Amino acid sequence: MPDHRDDTNAKRFKSPARKLVQFFEKSRNQWKAKYQQSKTKVKRLENNSRYLKKRNTQLKEKVKALESELNQIRATEKQLQQLVKKKR
Repeated sequence: MPDHRDDTNAKRFKSPARKLVQFFEKSRNQWKAKYQQSKTKVKRLENNSRYLKKRNTQLKEKVKALESELNQIRATEKQLQQLVKKKR
């Protein structure tokens, strides 16, 4: 009696090859679609993260500029108040 473990031509599956091919192809296509969706999602998240970091930096710079402007306005206001006090 031949040993089927060593026989490469031995039938490994009970299902017909055409059904197995369809199953494996469908499985592969589903995996590819899932991978592409994941890849797209990761790309979107990376882009969003990059945008948010850039926007955060811009907003911080704008806040600094506005604080500087506010300090100048306050200094000008103080000077004007002192001038008003001197004239009285």
